[in-house]
Amino acid sequence: MKAIYKIQHLFLWLACFGVLALAGCDKEDDTNNGLVQLLSFGPSGIQHGEDIQFIGNNLHKVTAIQFVGARVEKAGFKSQSPETIVLVLPETVESGKVILITDQGEIESVSALNLEVPLAITGFTPKVKPGQNLTIQGRFLNWVTEIRFNKDIVVTEFVSKSVNELVVTVPMEAQTGEIALSVEGTEPMTVETEEPLEIVLPAATGFDPSPAEREKEFTITGTDLDLVKGVLFKGLTEPITSFVSQSETEIKLVIPAAANRGTISLIAFSDVVVESEEAVLFVGDLPPLPALSYVFYKDALENNWQNWGWSTNVDFANKDNIRDGDAAIKVNYTGQWGALKFANNTVSLANYSEITFAIFGTPGTDGKRINVIAGGNPAYTITLEEGKWVEYKLTKANLGNPASISELTFQNFDWTGTIYMDHVGLR
Repeated sequence: MKAIYKIQHLFLWLACFGVLALAGCDKEDDTNNGLVQLLSFGPSGIQHGEDIQFIGNNLHKVTAIQFVGARVEKAGFKSQSPETIVLVLPETVESGKVILITDQGEIESVSALNLEVPLAITGFTPKVKPGQNLTIQGRFLNWVTEIRFNKDIVVTEFVSKSVNELVVTVPMEAQTGEIALSVEGTEPMTVETEEPLEIVLPAATGFDPSPAEREKEFTITGTDLDLVKGVLFKGLTEPITSFVSQSETEIKLVIPAAANRGTISLIAFSDVVVESEEAVLFVGDLPPLPALSYVFYKDALENNWQNWGWSTNVDFANKDNIRDGDAAIKVNYTGQWGALKFANNTVSLANYSEITFAIFGTPGTDGKRINVIAGGNPAYTITLEEGKWVEYKLTKANLGNPASISELTFQNFDWTGTIYMDHVGLR
């Protein structure tokens, strides 16, 4: 385990011991008057298991010494005389005042005993679900004042604490990562685990019904779904946080009308996002597009094509709105006459008869136009339809009968806004 020490201040002791005088106790008092007096104890920086010595007068009358966390009876002293008492400091002792027990009464030290605590972690539960207990093994864990999960989640209340074991409930917000245990006091200390604590995350394993229907009840089955605070569907900007019901194995919710096909994201209370492996399909979704004979884009750019466009923000791995496959292109035209431009390659059209692509127009794009340009040939203008996917099929004649394509440009026609594109290629 690795330890981080932060020294706030050090106490200077007189000679080898710290002088911790009792209130109302003066050195000139008559040592033969029979009163028990504590003049000092130490040494400074003592650790558990080491000898601690008390110096005073009439200490042979002391029957026990009470520490915070432990009591040592007279029979447990290593040695005792009128001037000194020596004993081994128990491991359960904590910082605080020391009380000498005598037949005359109790004598409390003015100053507190401060210790150098070699805090250590020797083991812990490797994987824990938020809301359940984490058990940590180590040394002097009874001194721990706080546990820090993934750097910023602090816990100061514990299920139980002892010298060798500490039990704490894992916060719902905790994430996988190292944990740090801290001790306050004269010499604060923090010990951090070398290996991360793995935090359990939710997972979706199935949907019902499939295909689903928008604005109707939908069931997600899986594991640890009680850790989910929100479910995000493609096409939505905010997750669903109000469920019909929720358990460890099932979430029931109503799908909003704006949801799109695709994977869903489970958002844990820790804000970690877990994406489903399976995609949600909806009743009435369009059938798969015919296969492309040559691909510019299908889930990603292919055949070394690149985007050399301008005045656009383009995401080639977008999953908010997909026509077919696992991803689509999201094109945000930020300036008038901006463009998405496929370039950096050349393909002969000798064996192909049409150029095809699918476009989805977002709200506000209905009736807007896009110029499709193959190299330096004349533009062919298409008109957008918002709210649905439209497959466009252009012949070589539409684009000026080029023999090959080295550039394929989609230029907005004096407007700004967002579209989605999918399956760009040749047939």
